[in-house]
Amino acid sequence: MFKAPNLSKFMRWHHNNLSKDGYVRHVVDSKAWVHVNSTWPEFAQEPHNLRLGLALDGVNPFGNQSNTWSTWSTLILNYNLPPWLTTKKIFLMLALLIPKKQSMKNNNIDLYLAPLLDELQLLWKEVYAWDMTRPKG
Repeated sequence: MFKAPNLSKFMRWHHNNLSKDGYVRHVVDSKAWVHVNSTWPEFAQEPHNLRLGLALDGVNPFGNQSNTWSTWSTLILNYNLPPWLTTKKIFLMLALLIPKKQSMKNNNIDLYLAPLLDELQLLWKEVYAWDMTRPKG
């Protein structure tokens, strides 16, 4: 997204648009965001660092409520983007689709999330990206 000039400017939105009146309008205004910034200040200083959120939701794909089958989708949200773009279909990333005969329990979700967490840890170690809004040179 940093390589596309039209999107690149939105990828730094979170850095320049903090709430000035104390209302939480975006995750950037939350206590959790402040906690991440204070825990990893060197990460917080760079506006190009990618901030991701994980959303997990179970659905019954066949609409039959008496059926015990469920499907769990795991989405990755890009919190660098402004709030009006964060949940648009084009920016949602489907990371996992977990079909289960029973509903998902807290004690077995780790098994499914482990490969995803491994990949996210690779991203944490440093992946280089281009920013089309920065001057060349």
